[in-house]
Amino acid sequence: MVDLTEARLATPQTAADFSFPIATPYAIQVEFMQRLFETLERGEFGIFESPTGTGKSLSIICGSLTWLTHHHARAPATIDKDDGRPVWVRDYERKQRESSVNPDAVAREKYENWAKSVRRKESAEQRERKQNARRVGAVRAKASKRGSEQSPHNSDDEVVAEYHSGEETKGDGEYSESVRKLLHARSQNRVYEDSDIDSDEDTDQNAEPEEPSISKIFYASRTHSQLQQFISEIKRTKFGHATPCVTLGSRVQLCTNDEVRTGCASAVLNERCLEMQQNGGSKRCGHLPVQRTPMLDLKDHMQTRAMDIEDLVMQARKLSVCAYYGARASVQQAHVVALPYNMLLSRSAREALGVSLKNSVVIIDEAHNLVDTILATHSALLDARCVTLLLDLVQRYFKKYWQRLRGSNVVHIRRTIALLRALDKYMRAVKAEDSGTPDVLVKGVNEFLHDAHADHINVFTIDRYLRESKIGRKLNMFADRQVGSNNDAEKRPRAQTAAGPQKSEIAPATAVAALEAFIAGIGSPDRTGARIVVRNGAHGVELSYVLLDPSEAFGELRREARAVVLAGGTMTPATDVVEQLLPRFGRLSRDTCSPAELMKLDPDNARLFSWSHVVSPSHICSLVIESGPTNTPLKFAFQDQQNTLRIRECGQALAALCNVIPGGVVVFFPSYALLSKMLSVWRENGIIERIARRKPVVTEDAQNVLSEYVEHVRGPHKGAVLLSVVGGRLSEGINFSDELGRAVVMVGVPFPSLASPELNERLTYYESIGQKPTMSTVARPAEQSMGPRARSLYESLCMRAVNQSIGRAIRHRGDFAAIVFLDARYAEPRIARKLPAWIAGPNQSVSSCKFGPALARISSFFKQDFSV
Repeated sequence: MVDLTEARLATPQTAADFSFPIATPYAIQVEFMQRLFETLERGEFGIFESPTGTGKSLSIICGSLTWLTHHHARAPATIDKDDGRPVWVRDYERKQRESSVNPDAVAREKYENWAKSVRRKESAEQRERKQNARRVGAVRAKASKRGSEQSPHNSDDEVVAEYHSGEETKGDGEYSESVRKLLHARSQNRVYEDSDIDSDEDTDQNAEPEEPSISKIFYASRTHSQLQQFISEIKRTKFGHATPCVTLGSRVQLCTNDEVRTGCASAVLNERCLEMQQNGGSKRCGHLPVQRTPMLDLKDHMQTRAMDIEDLVMQARKLSVCAYYGARASVQQAHVVALPYNMLLSRSAREALGVSLKNSVVIIDEAHNLVDTILATHSALLDARCVTLLLDLVQRYFKKYWQRLRGSNVVHIRRTIALLRALDKYMRAVKAEDSGTPDVLVKGVNEFLHDAHADHINVFTIDRYLRESKIGRKLNMFADRQVGSNNDAEKRPRAQTAAGPQKSEIAPATAVAALEAFIAGIGSPDRTGARIVVRNGAHGVELSYVLLDPSEAFGELRREARAVVLAGGTMTPATDVVEQLLPRFGRLSRDTCSPAELMKLDPDNARLFSWSHVVSPSHICSLVIESGPTNTPLKFAFQDQQNTLRIRECGQALAALCNVIPGGVVVFFPSYALLSKMLSVWRENGIIERIARRKPVVTEDAQNVLSEYVEHVRGPHKGAVLLSVVGGRLSEGINFSDELGRAVVMVGVPFPSLASPELNERLTYYESIGQKPTMSTVARPAEQSMGPRARSLYESLCMRAVNQSIGRAIRHRGDFAAIVFLDARYAEPRIARKLPAWIAGPNQSVSSCKFGPALARISSFFKQDFSV
């Protein structure tokens, strides 16, 4: 997969070779590290499934960092022979060899020399300031006064858009992009720092050279708490003392300016931060010092050890610098970069952070919902309030500044206004026809633009303009200034949105962000893998850009990175994941790919690894109960969920199970609606009271649900029943080990609702992969008439959620629990084969039986001595 001029690295064989911190690891941990090392070395795409409680995090850390250490150490070495030539000749030849063999080393030396020069210069300036404090203070006071007097005259300069799209009229357009930037810089009487004209006599000695990037590991997970736990695990190993680790986060997590962050929402904090960077003097953020030395000091601290967000913020506060920009500046030389999903999976986010995946490896943990996360990250919602507000805002902005805008900016803003007018007119028309049209319409992107009479507008150029001109930031600044004027405040849009007369309560920053995300979607050059869902929502007509195909976003990541690894405790079923991320057909363009990239994108080259649990099979009792105590079938398909007889039967079965199961019992339901219905019937028939006599009942909607449940289990009752929902807040990331989860009971099969137009479109698109996708609105098939591929994906979406829920129990080697399925459909082969390997694998099959034998088997299971 990877063309290496060096010899292939040998795979370490023992835990000690991987610097594993535990003397006697599980056998599957050693094998996990070996397969991970090989996957990274070969530059492959691997999916690793290791159940929770098997030490997956430590295996990832030791396996990947051992490979990275070996990879860095195998750089080709050069030997200088003392053959009698002068030293300066040998030094010159050595530098020439290093520049040709390892240009990064030369760039690194150049950067380090620059940093030393900056430190010396700023240190000298600081000493001079101390010696001349009074004189310098007086000069600054005068300069500040002059600046404040002049600022009203130039206050609009930062609001006026400056953008060069390459579409200028002849004159500017005759020159290349770099030449035009250089001419513009010279016209502003400043040096163009991005110029390629570099020499030893460069007049700008302070220009920061580009810092070279080294091969690294990008580790992504869902939440910041998971990232923090990962860094904590690194600190447990020998790698934690010398491995530079950087955790990227949002301004909300990393801002060190308490005056700014106090009481600020995320969007407001972002805009406030950007505004304070534009300001000068006392209004500039004090944590972004003019001198570079404090930021260099922070980078030095981050390159000596593993630091999580708390460590980073604490160190940044000591140095009075910004942790947010300090983390971004430290990415290039970090060995490990931990970041949340959204920062990794979005190309625009990676570009904004300056993150390059070239020659590095990507490890995505808790990746069972990766496809859903990609689709959600690249989808967008734009409602009538946003369109009305933005149309008014952009028109007022253009009216005020059009004479000061360059030609291309005028063109692009007029295009944006035209698009907003088309969207506003379309949404009003949909609202007016509300009584005669369906509540939800699904259209292809081109079809939608045609119906909105916007197909003549070049949406791609608008998308590029919004991204590159930063016009959204300027509109936010303009809106903030307009709010201060009473006359302008009265002109702000109040009446007649597409939802009817109402006040506009949405913030301009939120509206601009929604527009940028929506246009980024519909402005994509290839739109066959996306739909526009039009519905009448709570805030009027809503336009949802829904991505159906994750392969384009993932393909960009896969092509750029050396290797990609998806890891999780419940990756089963994995076949559809590979087919969606690396399809043989569909939207993923391969025309411009090199042979090496084509190999990366070949689904046949994906490596799938799955391990069983570390617990003995005798510690797991898994079975499907087909019928209840009175032999009533237990099956809760949608049409059966109002069957009172079956609901009572399920309650009686649960009550009997609670009599023989010790400790805590966690029960998962397919939906909140079914949970509410069953609770109502059980209360009417005294079933809840019967269960509560044995174990207190706690529901997911309780205020302090976890603490209440734990208190009952570990208190005098010695047990409790927790009623929760698959996909709810207790189905992922919660540890129900030992007595907290002696049994997990699944009531029903949580198939997603086919009433969702987004889900129907996704299933239809997946079925059509390999065929010509349809762009017209058609009636979607019911569950019974699904194609084989769509049905397989539909079942996989369901079973992936089931597997996450049942994985809450069995958290370590000595743990034991029963996994009970109260629905006969779990015994069907197409469902059973998608259960985890540690339940339905060759060593632990799921048996199906009626209630009597099942109760006897469970009772016998808990009478065992598990301490042996």
